[in-house]
Amino acid sequence: MRKAFVILGLLALALPVAGIASLDANEGTLSVEDGAGKVTLQARGGVIGRLERGSVIIHDLTPEDAYSPWVFGDDQPVRFVGETGIRYAGVGLRFRLVGGRYRITIEGRGIDLSVVAKGVGSIVAAPVAADPGVYSLEGEDCRTDRASCKPLPELLKRFQLGGERGERGEKNLVGTPPD
Repeated sequence: MRKAFVILGLLALALPVAGIASLDANEGTLSVEDGAGKVTLQARGGVIGRLERGSVIIHDLTPEDAYSPWVFGDDQPVRFVGETGIRYAGVGLRFRLVGGRYRITIEGRGIDLSVVAKGVGSIVAAPVAADPGVYSLEGEDCRTDRASCKPLPELLKRFQLGGERGERGEKNLVGTPPD
């Protein structure tokens, strides 16, 4: 019986990784470790994350597809934002979005995030964060090599994932969608 639970547990961990691994080769990556601030994304691809404390607003831009956001640990009432958005908030919030197109705003502290997607976004540290955490675009996994990642920026930094890889200037992007 214990062997069956171990196998089921390994399968549960492997499925999200397999879903992300099968995505297009020209997608970009974002990794955030123990961030304190705000991350916004408008992208198509996979997002896996957790927050120590804060909120996640998810706008499903392809609600008729087979992919639905998965959120666990929201201990505050869910709020609807506009026509397509849902705000989840709480302590120990975890979320996963695999496939489909989303507009996501993650705000709080203890942000751990792994993204493989194509789209645009922005990142900024919280104004009073003593240790804002670290992030990496198109590079290192901040969980395994924190020293190779940059601290969350004090000023809003816009970026592009995929396509023309790496960071781009603000004037080249459409902008970050409103919350």
